[in-house]
Amino acid sequence: MKINLYFIILLASFSSIADNKITYFIADKSSSPIQISTKNSEQVGIVTDVINAIEKQNIHFSHSILPFKRMMKYMKNPKVKWITYGSAAWPGLQSLSLSKTPIMTVKHSFLTLKPNKYNEISDLFGKSLVLIRGFNYPGLAAYIEQDKFDIIYVKDHEAAIKVIAMGRAVAFPEMNIRLNYHLKNMKLPRDNFKFHYIGNIIADYDINLCFSLNFPELLKVKIEGILVEMKNDGRLENIINAY
Repeated sequence: MKINLYFIILLASFSSIADNKITYFIADKSSSPIQISTKNSEQVGIVTDVINAIEKQNIHFSHSILPFKRMMKYMKNPKVKWITYGSAAWPGLQSLSLSKTPIMTVKHSFLTLKPNKYNEISDLFGKSLVLIRGFNYPGLAAYIEQDKFDIIYVKDHEAAIKVIAMGRAVAFPEMNIRLNYHLKNMKLPRDNFKFHYIGNIIADYDINLCFSLNFPELLKVKIEGILVEMKNDGRLENIINAY
């Protein structure tokens, strides 16, 4: 009888541990430099560096690197507690439960070769635009639906930048921080390109930590406090500037 009771308590203990497990989801390949997963499984990137700083405060997450679509599937499971990044500007789960303190504000530009001129969106009508397959472009969606551009779809950011560098497309819309990161990573001369800020098409917005709806409230409060400290002492800014 005592043995049976021991096993019941042990199973309950394991169940409790499983219930308290929190997963930090990392999107594989598609989110650099916000999240970066390398071939040797090194985990870096702006949000991952923030998560690593939080974990130094005796908070622990199980890190999981997944393709974006599979990651979203796991995030929809109501039994899974998770943390990742998100924005109020995005649709779906990544906008529903956000940290009060943003990690950063992102701006968007059209990347073009330097000689290409751009003043307003109509300058691109009838010309080639390169986009990443599966990504949302809310400020451009109406123009895309009206077939205002000739669209070239590619698999990732580096492929899109290569299309611009070869002159196969006129413009590529993306976050400034991503454009700068990939141009540097690809060792392409920055002077060959020009950024055309498009805040009137894609408004600036914040990137925040994003929590599952069942995320423990007390832990969320503790994380909010750490984010405020990181913002006030300059650690958030230092992390962003590293990329």
